[in-house]
Amino acid sequence: MKKARIAVGIIACLALLGCAAYGIYTQVGAVRFGDIVIDGVPEKAEGTTRIMSFNVRCANDGEQTITNRSKVAIEILKAYMPDSFGVQECTPRWKRIFRYNLGDVYGCVGKARDPYGPYTEYSSVYYRKDKYDLIDSGTFWLSETPDKPYTKSFDSSCTRIATWAVLEEKETGLRYTHINTHLDHKLDHTRDAQMQVLIERVLEITGDTPVVMTGDFNAYESSSVYEVACTHFDDTKYLAKKSDDGPTFTKYGTKKPDGKGAIDFIFVTKDTEVENYKIIRNTAKGIYPSDHFPIISDVYLK
Repeated sequence: MKKARIAVGIIACLALLGCAAYGIYTQVGAVRFGDIVIDGVPEKAEGTTRIMSFNVRCANDGEQTITNRSKVAIEILKAYMPDSFGVQECTPRWKRIFRYNLGDVYGCVGKARDPYGPYTEYSSVYYRKDKYDLIDSGTFWLSETPDKPYTKSFDSSCTRIATWAVLEEKETGLRYTHINTHLDHKLDHTRDAQMQVLIERVLEITGDTPVVMTGDFNAYESSSVYEVACTHFDDTKYLAKKSDDGPTFTKYGTKKPDGKGAIDFIFVTKDTEVENYKIIRNTAKGIYPSDHFPIISDVYLK
């Protein structure tokens, strides 16, 4: 009995030491921010739907840790309050961060792209629960077998997916489909093939509902990927009454200007009226929300 009590005591001490060590570990490199000010937020015009695309970066990079960056990211989301937003490189840790900080406001759909536990990624779609009912949703793989989970094709370096949600506005009954994706980052012919799968499936899913398609396409406007997208949809950047320009992938501000621009886009059904397009460049004490800037558009869906 005495030995049992000693064993329990040792286990308890080890647990406490483990928790203490974990607390110390998680605080290494943490930045004390105080109040994070997010300025330059455009007023949302009446009748518009605010859409965001946000590659949140799956890993820690020096001082640009997820712990630090998530604080800036959450304040951006609270300030802009998109009606729906698509995320890329969203790990289970990021999902917990969103659920803890925004779970009372936003619902979420999307499956993991592969079965790698804490190291997998999602291309989830988040939507305002107070404003929309979720009518339907799904995830498919950008492969030769889109409905077969965890498959990859076309020499893709990673498993790639797209997630979609059909949302119905509670007040008006207006429905739209939000599709979110992340194309592969290495080969042109891989992205071209993935884009073909994406477009074919999007046209199949959406029917007559207005469409918004967000994502990190890992391709510039000069690419065939962008050309295919614009054959079926429009880039909100060029429809907006008030627009912005510049790169969306900056490597935390260290990427030198190379004459190239965005690789993250918000596409919409053709002839959609768009109020604005904005690249969100807010930082705090040198900490960025991600190695990508999030982008938003306020669009008139009908």
